[in-house]
Amino acid sequence: MQYVYIGRNELVALVVGLVTGTLYSWLNLPIPAPNVTGGICAILFTYIGYLIVHAWRRTIAFGRPPASR
Repeated sequence: MQYVYIGRNELVALVVGLVTGTLYSWLNLPIPAPNVTGGICAILFTYIGYLIVHAWRRTIAFGRPPASR
């Protein structure tokens, strides 16, 4: 069973993405990601599709994993 929740890694990725985007913009460089909405949506919806299939198969759960002893 896999668990999906927003934790420390996701927050660190958010900060790194914001810093990278700000730096690239400040230096007038092209962003290292799809620069069109269609490309960004394709990445996002691919991940959402992955989550839907695994939720349907009941191999993924949303929320914090149970505490292990």
